[in-house]
Amino acid sequence: MSKHALADYVRILARGKNASRNMTREEARFTMSEMLAGRYRPEQLGAIFMLLRVLEESADEIAGFSEAINEYWPEGSEKFDLVWSSYAGKRRQPMWWVLSARLLTEMGYRILVHGTLAHTEGRKYAHEVFSDLGLPALTRDELPLFTGKLAYLPVSEINPILQEWLGLKSVLGVRSPINTVLKTIAPNDTPSVQGIFHPTYRQMHADAAAMCNESAAVIKGEGGEFEVNPERTCVASVVISGGIHEIRIANDQSHYADKADSVDSEWLKDLWSSKLESEYGEAAVIRTAALAWCVINETSDIELAIEKCRHAWHNRAQQ
Repeated sequence: MSKHALADYVRILARGKNASRNMTREEARFTMSEMLAGRYRPEQLGAIFMLLRVLEESADEIAGFSEAINEYWPEGSEKFDLVWSSYAGKRRQPMWWVLSARLLTEMGYRILVHGTLAHTEGRKYAHEVFSDLGLPALTRDELPLFTGKLAYLPVSEINPILQEWLGLKSVLGVRSPINTVLKTIAPNDTPSVQGIFHPTYRQMHADAAAMCNESAAVIKGEGGEFEVNPERTCVASVVISGGIHEIRIANDQSHYADKADSVDSEWLKDLWSSKLESEYGEAAVIRTAALAWCVINETSDIELAIEKCRHAWHNRAQQ
């Protein structure tokens, strides 16, 4: 039997405690390209994902994997001003960040959200929130014809196999590197925002974006989504023109009495229409939008961004 094209790439990760190493960016890009094209064995997929989990992904690997996946963005995705990744889902708070994205559209920007279909019990996902709010979810064929400013694109519309790989958590018992990589993908020359669970991943995401010369903002977000928790100081890594800038948004209070107690999207509807007053929700929306505004406009001036987003919030169309 002739040797499989990916055999040497599995071997890089699997040569034992002292000889194994992480892949280079080029090796990672080739490996992901082959797997996306279906040129792999199931044993290789499981081995690569789990060996990387043990070694821990490097910025080079994330950059290489991301570059390979970015080849699959459908036509029309490059017309947006920002892509917003949403893969964690929420289990305690509503997705305030959806109002942040909507606020940015009021400021004239086009936002494309990409994410996963529901896969973990007890969490609410972006596609469900978009449905609740009557916001569009598109197929890859519909995207080129879309003329609106805010839309959701399931990752399965980028490549169906990506959603299948996300589902491997229920088979392997742990998340795989694909959960990390998909938060970093973006069409060429389009800024992105990325939320993470673990603070140690913030630098790796930023380094990967800098390697690819992509603009991005990365935070440890509420619930793992790109959403500022106003009860804590938020530290963001913002990548602009290959340089990494740190932005800090201090919390002005440690507890908000009016914080939501569920993921129900009615909180979002009522806050936007002013039927509800929530200092927590308003602070989360404005500060999250401000960080996204910074990466769109390639600036680290967070004070200016917050001022502009607060002004837009108070002048929004409340329908």
